[in-house]
Amino acid sequence: MKRDEIKTSTRFINFLIDMLAISIIAIIVIIILKNYLPSFKEYSVQNNRLITFILYFSYYFIFELLASTTIGKLITKTKVVDIKSLNRPSVIKILVRTLSRFIPLEGLSILFNDKKQIWHDQISGTTIIKKF
Repeated sequence: MKRDEIKTSTRFINFLIDMLAISIIAIIVIIILKNYLPSFKEYSVQNNRLITFILYFSYYFIFELLASTTIGKLITKTKVVDIKSLNRPSVIKILVRTLSRFIPLEGLSILFNDKKQIWHDQISGTTIIKKF
């Protein structure tokens, strides 16, 4: 393994931590919305999907744009970089990376790639490396 190559298990840990963080944020947002917006007082599949999409997108886009990391990546001491320059990715690359996460079964793509890259890495031209 190269010095900056990340194990699949590390990426999976990042994912689990990030999903936990998004879930906690979602619970807080839903409690607030139920208290202040009448349309959220009763359960709705449409509202649930809308909140999930907005939170999932916002979480990854904001964290990776501002800090090149997420809560999961902070804990595992990894960060997102441009694959060519190893510098912070551009806004467009982070946007493409975030949107690519919505491809169905995208997370499983890591199992079929020798470089341990998921489609959101490949499509956006980004990768994950250890912080030095």
